[in-house]
Order: sequence, then structure tokens, then C-alpha cells
Amino acid sequence: MKKIFIGAAFKMNKTVEESIEYARNLNIFIKGHEEGLEGIDVFILPTFLSLYSFFKLLSGSKLKYGAQNCFWADEGAFTGEISPMHLKKIGCTFVELGHPERLNILKEDETMINKKIIGCLQNGLKPILCIGEEKERMDREEVNDFLKKQIKGYFKNVKTEEVNNIILAYEPVWAIGADKSASAGYIHDSLVFIRDFLDSEYGKNTGKNQLIIYGGSVNPKSAFEILKLDSNNGIFIGRAALNYDYFISIINMAIEASNRKVLKYNKKSVK
Repeated sequence: MKKIFIGAAFKMNKTVEESIEYARNLNIFIKGHEEGLEGIDVFILPTFLSLYSFFKLLSGSKLKYGAQNCFWADEGAFTGEISPMHLKKIGCTFVELGHPERLNILKEDETMINKKIIGCLQNGLKPILCIGEEKERMDREEVNDFLKKQIKGYFKNVKTEEVNNIILAYEPVWAIGADKSASAGYIHDSLVFIRDFLDSEYGKNTGKNQLIIYGGSVNPKSAFEILKLDSNNGIFIGRAALNYDYFISIINMAIEASNRKVLKYNKKSVK
């Protein structure tokens, strides 16, 4: 059985009180569906203000949580930044890095993200690293070249044995906030390329063992087919997951998909 991750990032939404209520209800749901959720990890990334409350609320829970960003150093004169060491000490498992909103609005670059990845790994945190091409109408070779360059830049100085501790979130920038996600065949082609590239760069089975999830305008219509892809390990949702019932529906789809045979595509492009 392949490992499946279903995650939500709240972006700059939900007050502490609203986040706690969401987490409390989600925790109750998970406790009531433990058998069906075998092999499925559910996580949420609230705002920083909610994380210590989650630490107290979710201690010992199967529901995981983390941050939507961090700094690269553990401590020092970095006014306003958040230490990965501090995040680990309050029970965080994940840190989202490299989201296009941070690249475009806050001007983060490849070097900064690379340093953050290494800082997270040194503290036993799992980076959820967002990657993906910017333009929709690129041919497959252009997409592959873009992903290759992005991964090589972000993974600079990452130890080979640490690569599989990074979760890749494949999020084509053109699909984020759009009316629909990329097609299942298009997603599969990208994920197969990523896995093959990791094998060539870091050794056999690195790509096979890599956790890769998809994000970008997932809806109930597309989610089930995406979840069944043999190349995919889950779904990462943004604004849509602010609706609790919607997020539960995606978790239920993951439970259903995990009990069915996965869809297998040839490496040749499927439209």
C-alpha cells in the first residue's frame, strides 16, 4: 500500500479560535476513522499564531501539523523570523517552503529556500517543497527542463540520504487558484519525470521512495482520479480547505482510493 498524505495550508486565514475549532473537529473525525486512515497521514498548516495551541491540543494525535514558512537559522538577530528549532519544539512535523506566493510577493529566491530546506532537515522537520512550472502552454521538454533546474537549485548541498525526507508538492503555478487542476495524465507525466530524475541524480530507488503530492485547484471531480495515480502520494490544498466539509470530503476520497487499484499510466504522455 502506498503512503498517502492529505494536507491543507490555511494561508493567512482563520483566527486562532477558528483554527482550534477546525483542528478539534478534524481530530475527532480522525479518531473515529483510524482503521480507514491506515496508511493515510492528514496534516494542516495554520498561521504561526495557532501553532502553540495545536501543540497543546494535538499531543499524541494522529493529526499532524506544521508551519507555512520558517527561517534557516535556529536563533540570532533575525527580527521577526521564525526558528525551525522552535517549530520542532512545539511539535511541528512539516514546514511548507517555496510557495509561488512567497517567491512572487516576498521575493524569496532559490538560495533562501535552499538554506531553509537544510535548516529544517537539521532540526528533523520535513520540508514540503513546492515546485512547478509557471506557464501552462509549455511542451513536455520545457516542463521537464524547468523542474530539473528547480530541483537541482533547491537541493544544493542536501545530503543524498536526506532527499527522501523532503516531501515534494508538485504545484504548477498556472493551476493555483484556477478553475481546474491539471489533468491526471499531465500530472502523472510530471511526477514520473521527477522520480526518474531523482534516480539519476541521487541513486536508484531515490525517486521510487520519494513522497510527491499534488496541489493546484483540486476539486472533488478531479481529486479521486489524482489520488489513484500510482505516481502520486496525495493532495495538498490551499484556500478550498478552509471549508471543513470540503476537506473531509477529500479525506474520504483518499480512504476510498486507498482501497482500490491505482491507475497506471505509461510514461508516454496521457492527455
